[in-house]
Amino acid sequence: MSDEENIMPIRQGSIDGLCGVYSVMNATEAVIGKFHYDRKLRRKASQRKVLFKKLIGYLAKQDMLEEAMIWGFENIDAKGGFIDIAIKSVKKYQRRKLRKKIAFDTDDVTLDAYWEKLTEHLKQPESAVIICLSGRIKHWTCVRRITPNALILSDSSGIRQIARDRSTIETESRDMYTLWPRLTYLLSVV
Repeated sequence: MSDEENIMPIRQGSIDGLCGVYSVMNATEAVIGKFHYDRKLRRKASQRKVLFKKLIGYLAKQDMLEEAMIWGFENIDAKGGFIDIAIKSVKKYQRRKLRKKIAFDTDDVTLDAYWEKLTEHLKQPESAVIICLSGRIKHWTCVRRITPNALILSDSSGIRQIARDRSTIETESRDMYTLWPRLTYLLSVV
């Protein structure tokens, strides 16, 4: 087998930092269902593509596109940020009101309290959670369901779930998924 045959193709998302963009898009779709196809949109694009364009446009307008493409970004919810853009898009195209709430105002919570808060939120119909991870991976993702033992994801990199026994809040370890309560956003339809 030659070296050429051993080379795996580069996967979309493997070298870019757009997980924040995808986490917001996946959470929005988890809450509202599939994005509508709107014939009035230019080039007959889907609302999904329009929202993606607005999120990328936001990064460009904030002069953050190059940095985000390579390194990702810390805060997807700065004032007027990604979640607010998604809220406006849902209101415009679905005529529905999407609500966001920061789960915690501190990172000083227990894993049990974190799990309980997400469990209560995800019991609601039309809900999702956006979380920030570090440790094993630095990543933004969407939680669409939760069980006593795992976070079930809708994730751009292909991660399907995160086991509770592989999760922590207290420490940052390359062996664990560190969850950040202050960077956890609860989304639902009002």
